[in-house]
Amino acid sequence: MATATLTPAKVERPLAALKPSKKQEIIANLNTALATNLDLYLVAKQAHWNVKGPNFQGLHALFDTVSDAAREYADLLAERAVALGGMAMGTHHDVSSHTALQKFPASERRWQPLVKAVHDRVLKTADQARDFGGGLDDDIATQDIYVEIIRGLDKWAWMLEAHLE
Repeated sequence: MATATLTPAKVERPLAALKPSKKQEIIANLNTALATNLDLYLVAKQAHWNVKGPNFQGLHALFDTVSDAAREYADLLAERAVALGGMAMGTHHDVSSHTALQKFPASERRWQPLVKAVHDRVLKTADQARDFGGGLDDDIATQDIYVEIIRGLDKWAWMLEAHLE
């Protein structure tokens, strides 16, 4: 009878081979994306709370779903920054200083301007994730997080856009 020999698995740690400057750039981008996603979370929640119009129930629920998704994306980004040896920078000051999003029309209640405003910000957040996720062949785990975010944001953009047609 043949005997099996167990060979210990070799675990590759490509991040250990990353130059410190590249790792710091990845962490900085994760924190910028964190700020943008936290801003999107707040923007969508603001729209959720204040929307008025004939499709109130549907938009109220959609804005809440977008808000929840952005919060989950922010958590993924923050945890990845820390896993890479950085700090997650998600305070109000960090968000307002580093978000890629324009100021939201906080006093708006009408459904069409709110859908347009949230839609524009979802697209901008997805574009940022595309920019940061590109060129990360040496850190596919971080790239995968960005891909997950893009996939979700593209879905929410499509759903919001359907209300504008």
